[in-house]
Amino acid sequence: MKIVIIGASHGGIAAAMSLCKLTSENEVYLIDKKPLHTLGYISSGVNLHFQNIIQELTEVTTDVQPLIDLGVNILTERQVIDIDPENHQLVLEYEDQKEIFSYDRLILAMGSSPTAVKTIIDAENVFTYKGLEESQHVLESLETAQKIVIFGAGYIGLELANVLAANGREIHLIDNMPMILSRYFDSDMIEEVQDSLTAHGIHFYPNEFLIDYQTVDNKVNKVCLLSKTIEADTVIFPSQAQPNTGFLRDKVALNEDDTVIVNDYLQTSEQDIYAIGDIVPITYSKTAHVFMPLVTRAVHMARAAALSLIGHPTPFDRKNKVSATKIMDYFLGSVGVTEEEAPFLDMVVRSVQTEVCLTPAYVVEEKMAKVKLVYQQDTMEIIGAQLISKEHLLQDLNLLSALIQHKTTIMDLAVENFCFVPQYTPLFHYLNELAFQVLQQTSD
Repeated sequence: MKIVIIGASHGGIAAAMSLCKLTSENEVYLIDKKPLHTLGYISSGVNLHFQNIIQELTEVTTDVQPLIDLGVNILTERQVIDIDPENHQLVLEYEDQKEIFSYDRLILAMGSSPTAVKTIIDAENVFTYKGLEESQHVLESLETAQKIVIFGAGYIGLELANVLAANGREIHLIDNMPMILSRYFDSDMIEEVQDSLTAHGIHFYPNEFLIDYQTVDNKVNKVCLLSKTIEADTVIFPSQAQPNTGFLRDKVALNEDDTVIVNDYLQTSEQDIYAIGDIVPITYSKTAHVFMPLVTRAVHMARAAALSLIGHPTPFDRKNKVSATKIMDYFLGSVGVTEEEAPFLDMVVRSVQTEVCLTPAYVVEEKMAKVKLVYQQDTMEIIGAQLISKEHLLQDLNLLSALIQHKTTIMDLAVENFCFVPQYTPLFHYLNELAFQVLQQTSD
């Protein structure tokens, strides 16, 4: 069987790797419009550079040799410009030539791209970035810039603001929402972190919009917001993205935001065409979905699609989303639905939130965490959780993701059998206690 994957970012690479590791019976082709040396670039490379974790951005691209060794046929600098689902054919364009390319099964993994900032501000020192070449241009500007304006306080904008402030830059972070990370955390959880930004050199402007700007020699030197004007050496729009699905219109079923409609097995409206990664939205129902690019979703979708394609139908939970970061001294983790977004998804929810001690009472050094569970009011099923701590709680976040995926209820969690180690843990895990707290309140 000839399996063609369009898009050699994280999802496409993971799909190709998985298919070849699972069986050698198929021909696997990986097609991308970018050059070979730029494939699989981690978009936070700029942050890693300023943290001195890497010296060159090329260090966080994918080494394609293992793919080649597995038998993956990699076709780069080729643009897919059309698709013919009925005849199982693609039209590729490269070097001003066009080629018809056939397939038996097709995986769409084109990902997303930054919205062109030239439609927002037309100037030399205004950037958006995701790929390697874009990031190299941004890095060159940031090396000398002192006053940096960043639009968007999601993960990408906040992480960039954090590392640049730590490197002595004057940072102005702007968002049209009242809180940072508003798509991932409720206000009552993230407020403490937001209040700490100023002390760490990040000036945050909530509920703000770009109104106008001034330029000198085709470079922005001031941006004008609703309430004030800010001087700038470099302006960055890191969070403006859109799915790369333009050539799919009228070929497979799309949502109104151009994301791809798939079933539980990641099949599109065409039986032999699958879709994974950013182009597949977080999907709660037929009428409620959210476009939210996340690398972790892309690579796990890739494995699910690969298993289905080789004859092991594997559903993928398109509702669940899990993400984490470290900002200043805080570990921030979020999974599932937040309490504040639930009403927009026609969900009736309740929540429980508290600060917990992660260590036994007899251990002198206390380790604390702020925890929130969001659960459906009628079924008590847990559908969301948030963790904020100065401890590294990634494993707890992964645990919560698994609990949500398996539709764990508050009652289930109250008696979940977690390990007890006297030197490190209280008798009951804090998640046991948090769930039991809900049951106490409901029984009063």
